[in-house]
Amino acid sequence: LRLTLLDESSHLQSSSPKAPQPQISELNQTVQEARHLYEAARHVRSSILPPHHPEVVASKFSLAELLDAPTAIASAAAGAGGDDLDALDKQRANALREEILNAYNVEEMEQSGDDGSRSVANS
Repeated sequence: LRLTLLDESSHLQSSSPKAPQPQISELNQTVQEARHLYEAARHVRSSILPPHHPEVVASKFSLAELLDAPTAIASAAAGAGGDDLDALDKQRANALREEILNAYNVEEMEQSGDDGSRSVANS
């Protein structure tokens, strides 16, 4: 999906700063369709497979990437409410990533360095 969107919209960025409204609408429809399909795949896979199964993890990861993708064109078309939706999508993407980490029992732990600095390490 990402390659398709970049290929179709790359000429928009080079020709003019603002894309014509029909192309923005088509892009938004494609993104919404992809989101719906990823949501459906995640739901079905999560229903029949364990949380650590590669297919479940792949579905969650792909959906998180889609939710966290730059949505400048979509936000410009949506108007003022686009920022609120972007914030909710970013929160949802982070929640999905957290589910992936939890499925593999990954814990973040703080470690002190020799110089007194703190860093985060995965265990």
